[in-house]
Amino acid sequence: MTLGVVWLLKIPGLMLMGGLGLVWMAYQLLADDATEASGDPVAHTFWGAMKTIIVADVLMGIDNVLGVAGAAHGSYNLVIIGLLLSMPIVVFGSALVLKLVERFPLIVQLGGAVLALTDAKMIVSEPLLKGVFGAFHGDVATEPLQAAARWVVYGLVIGGVLIGGWWKKRGAQASFQLGG
Repeated sequence: MTLGVVWLLKIPGLMLMGGLGLVWMAYQLLADDATEASGDPVAHTFWGAMKTIIVADVLMGIDNVLGVAGAAHGSYNLVIIGLLLSMPIVVFGSALVLKLVERFPLIVQLGGAVLALTDAKMIVSEPLLKGVFGAFHGDVATEPLQAAARWVVYGLVIGGVLIGGWWKKRGAQASFQLGG
């Protein structure tokens, strides 16, 4: 599926849409709080629960696929190496990672920032925006104004995700403490 998404991201506009979608996912990662009442509908039947699980699994899978494909910048070799390295970590190291996140919550912030940077790089590497950001070759732009535009987008996306996630979590915790 990931290799297919790498191929699809060559279609004009999809890199931008994928990057914007991942910005929302990065925000949700940081804004989510276990103390917050989710407001999501609760499944009361077996089939309702199955439907919820399947939809959540598909959405998380798409999120992961877009993240890997975006970080690889179209390189199939990087996708394969990334998957070969990450799958054992996910399968065998998830309990360890969960314990580390519980002990060091800053890891979630760092992960959100890295995901936001990947999102920003997807946005600025969109072929339709080449006139604004220049041709994507790492972080090197030929024009100083294009380089500045790239760094502004990086700062806005990363800062927006981190500050927005903190703000939402802060508001949710205050509401929870007040009983609302």
